[in-house]
Amino acid sequence: MANLVCDKCKKSMNEKEFYGTNNLEKYPTGKLNRCKKCLTMHVDNWDPETYLWILQECDVPYVPQEWYACLETWGKDPSKVNGSTIIGRYLSKMKLVQYKKYRWKDTEFL
Repeated sequence: MANLVCDKCKKSMNEKEFYGTNNLEKYPTGKLNRCKKCLTMHVDNWDPETYLWILQECDVPYVPQEWYACLETWGKDPSKVNGSTIIGRYLSKMKLVQYKKYRWKDTEFL
């Protein structure tokens, strides 16, 4: 595994600390240029305005019912949920066979 450097905190860390993206034109490594911690530090899992841009950068569709299913499963105690909790689960769900062929542009269709 390669180490990547976060554009925000400037730390070098394992690529596992970065979310993957389908936008290979913008991110040739297949990883976003900010680490998970820096990327999600201002995410409010209950406010789409704070996370939709991340889904767009990852080039995955936003399927509200799937997002809220993740919230229902892993967000029962808001004091234990941080910015990356739901995003990580949601991005994993978007890799499943029924969603992996879709991209951000397919959001309205879905």
